[in-house]
Amino acid sequence: MKKIYFFITFLIFTLEIFAQDFLYQAKLEEVDSSGYYFIYLSPEVTSKLNSKFSDLRIYDKKNNEVSYIRNTEDGLYKTAISKEMKIIQNDYKKTKKHTFLLIHNPQAFSINNLTIIVDNPNNAEAWVNISGSNDLKSWNILKNNTRYMPEFSDSATAEIRISDLPESEYEYYRIYIFDFNKVVFNVNKILNYELSKKNQEFVEVLKPHFIQDDSTQENQTVVTISFSDAQYIDLVKFYVSKPSYYLRKAEIVKKDSATGKRIRLQYHDQNQTDFYLCSDSLNQIRLSRYFAHNLMLIVYNNNDKPLVISDIKAYQQKEYITAYLEKNKKYTVYFGNKNLPPPIYDLKFFKNKIPSNCPQVEIIEISALKDFNNNSKVVKVKPYILWIAFGIVILILAAISLKMFLSAKKKTDNEIEL
Repeated sequence: MKKIYFFITFLIFTLEIFAQDFLYQAKLEEVDSSGYYFIYLSPEVTSKLNSKFSDLRIYDKKNNEVSYIRNTEDGLYKTAISKEMKIIQNDYKKTKKHTFLLIHNPQAFSINNLTIIVDNPNNAEAWVNISGSNDLKSWNILKNNTRYMPEFSDSATAEIRISDLPESEYEYYRIYIFDFNKVVFNVNKILNYELSKKNQEFVEVLKPHFIQDDSTQENQTVVTISFSDAQYIDLVKFYVSKPSYYLRKAEIVKKDSATGKRIRLQYHDQNQTDFYLCSDSLNQIRLSRYFAHNLMLIVYNNNDKPLVISDIKAYQQKEYITAYLEKNKKYTVYFGNKNLPPPIYDLKFFKNKIPSNCPQVEIIEISALKDFNNNSKVVKVKPYILWIAFGIVILILAAISLKMFLSAKKKTDNEIEL
């Protein structure tokens, strides 16, 4: 019996370790007055977060968890003015693994954002394709296989916010939402908001290393761009030193690690799908929080001499979270756990109570936790293994309960016989 209890205790302890395994820790700057603060998440922090940005926790010295909310896009949605879009087709295609939506915009309103209300998919990623048309025959691509994260929610529904849609006035919009993670996105309605004006802030990520090769392909220049660590990238700028005047078609691609095929990245600051390097432009391109370690710039030179790329800079949209911090109190931030679900705090229901001009603090002294720093092996446990382990625990507890019940019954029967 003692062995069984020891096994159960060990198993539960092991599962708890797996669930709370963080790779990094850092400190928060101390504040000199209690109140709400914007906590800036630098690229050094975000590059170590999972794709959902859900694996960050704040604790005080007594190991009490501190609630926070993410600030991303909140400034855009402060207005309550919205109109519901008319959905004329809403089908889930099981064999094709996507939800198909057809929206009618008969007044040809100008559209630059859509909010898709779905049954809560437990924070699964949504991969979205959006096209516009005036005749249901000729379609122009506005979004091509772009990843969005539903807003974290503990309610029955969640929102997929698409605030970077190229502005257009099509009568019809066609939307595909792919269930790559085997999650069906059941759509309830689609809203178009009157967004408030907000200047987006960008911060430069660690400078990439790049190599220009003009000999691999005829009439092409291939520039390999490498970051020391994978980064979330929203904006890339290219600097050309020669010649003085040029206009070259180009594209940014990433190699598929599984097939080796080149994947062309979707651009988000223009209606057209083509990207040009031009002596009369800023030579910058918007991406949508693209996580990459290596990228390639391909420039089509035609019969001209190759361009000379003198510099490349990459930027990330500034990320903040908001939390209530107490005066002269020390806080520790833990992050870096790919399987950790997003936290659910009451604070999100009281966003309107939080000042809009909170002071800013930063995360400092980032360090790898001891086990990770010593290059110890981290055991990756798949979710189904955890469920199996929990099942074993339940079966063992049930067997113990049954054994105790039978023993008690046998004892009672013996006493009756006597």
